[in-house]
Order: sequence, then C-alpha cells, then structure tokens
Amino acid sequence: MDGLKLRLQASDHSEIQNMFYNGWTHDHYVSNVFAFSPERLIIACALNAPGCMHDSQIAEWENVYAKLELFHQYTGGQIVVDSTFSKGTNDFLLKSGEDVALPTAIRREVTALRQSAEWGMRALQAAFPRLEDRLKYGERGERKCILLSIVLLFHLRTHLVGLNQILPAFYSSTIGRTANELFCN
Repeated sequence: MDGLKLRLQASDHSEIQNMFYNGWTHDHYVSNVFAFSPERLIIACALNAPGCMHDSQIAEWENVYAKLELFHQYTGGQIVVDSTFSKGTNDFLLKSGEDVALPTAIRREVTALRQSAEWGMRALQAAFPRLEDRLKYGERGERKCILLSIVLLFHLRTHLVGLNQILPAFYSSTIGRTANELFCN
C-alpha cells in the first residue's frame, strides 16, 4: 500500500486552497492511496482526498483498512505497508522490517514485497503520463471520475497487456510459488 500525491491547480477560495495545500512540499495536491496485489491489481484505493491529509488518515477516512480486512478474511493474505501507515489493531498489516516475530527469511520477503507497491505506482504513472500534469480544480466531481476511470483502465491494461513487473518479480520457478502462497494462510 502506498500514497500518491497529484499536483492540483490552486483554488480562488482561500479555505479550499488551504485544504489542498501541503506545507511540507509547498504545493497543492490531491492525495490518493492504493493497495496492490501480487497479481498487479489495485485491491483497495482512496481517491481525491485533500492534499493536506496524511496517507494513514486517508486510508482510515476512506475505509481502506476495512476493505483490506475483508480481503484478508477472504484470502488469508497479509498486507505489507510502509512506516507511514498506522498498523493500529489491524493484525493483517505487516510493516516492512518491524515485525520481529517473523523468521528472518520471511522478514526479507516482506521487505522485498513492500517494493511491489512502488512498482505498482510506477506502472500506474507510466500508463498515464498526464498524471504528471496539474489536475484542474473543480467542484462537480470531475476529478474523482477521472481518477476512478484511471483505476479501471489500469485494471483493463493489466489484464489485457500484462506489462507490469510485480508478478514476475515475485514468482520464481525454482521456488514454484507466488507471493500469495508465501503470505496467505
């Protein structure tokens, strides 16, 4: 799971402008959170949140943790997150490098699997290079529709074209198992 900030045009209204302003980077953003599966699909996301919000807040606010808990209950799989996300009472979340109860070999796999979120983000941004441009500010929901369309088109592209490095990186013919088999009960 990882966050993605997309640059946004500033609003004419100071209250709205302040909501999308990120003081750390001194710019206006729309924040998004994506959780990727080893099969290269987005299994949960939060779109179009104000840029002043932290990724963990967005995941809580948009019920991403609840969606991932349902995914965990259905598949038994664990979700690997980085240090920006709050683990809280969610036992299905694994923070790379922090869960000392895991054996060393599995801990290394968790750290390596964390990279899949970065690759997923890169695949998403490479498939839609105009995400680098500033999004237009609007109040009728156009931006959220565009972002949702991008998620759906990303899924279609992944299914039809398959150009995404997450799955090949975590499938080894010598081991003969996928990352899902490693981390699902």
